[in-house]
Amino acid sequence: MEFFEENSGGGNGAGNYLKFLAKEKAWYIGENVFDMEYILLDPETIKTGLGRYSGGYEFKFSDIPFSKVVAEDGYKKAFSVWAFCNNNEGAVQWERAAWGELQGFKSMCEKFWMQKAANEGQMPCFRYLGSKPVKFDSGFSSEIPEFEFVAWKPRPEGFVIPAWANDEEVSAPVADSPVAKTVVTDDDIPF
Repeated sequence: MEFFEENSGGGNGAGNYLKFLAKEKAWYIGENVFDMEYILLDPETIKTGLGRYSGGYEFKFSDIPFSKVVAEDGYKKAFSVWAFCNNNEGAVQWERAAWGELQGFKSMCEKFWMQKAANEGQMPCFRYLGSKPVKFDSGFSSEIPEFEFVAWKPRPEGFVIPAWANDEEVSAPVADSPVAKTVVTDDDIPF
């Protein structure tokens, strides 16, 4: 799978990419199947725009996330975000132009984006619920990953974005304020 062999932003090939394969209904980090339970997103790293595969993945992201994009031949809507998953093995880049993943990501953003300013320094935490099959009249089918918003959480110590991603190591300070609990307790979340 060439997507994980090369870094679209510079080529480190470290395998710290996250993707969901609809046919398999499985999450991968690099080439390894991963049992997704929880995921934190870094809202400050969200990019949206267009992407395509043409012998390698190419992305054209807007300077402003969620701004309207003008369709280009061969390109589809795409997104990019740095995330931290329940394996606690560091930051992973979730950068895709797959329709189902885009729908799942959109749903996640709708659940937290308007509260982002009130929760500065914290990250939205989601629980993976599984995927929902979608079949189109054209015969095309896909799976949409579904997530439940759990809580705002402080950035884990190990959630450091690699230097190759933006020319410097990024590690946000831990928030001082307590996180409001929901139906899921902190004991349920591995961060």
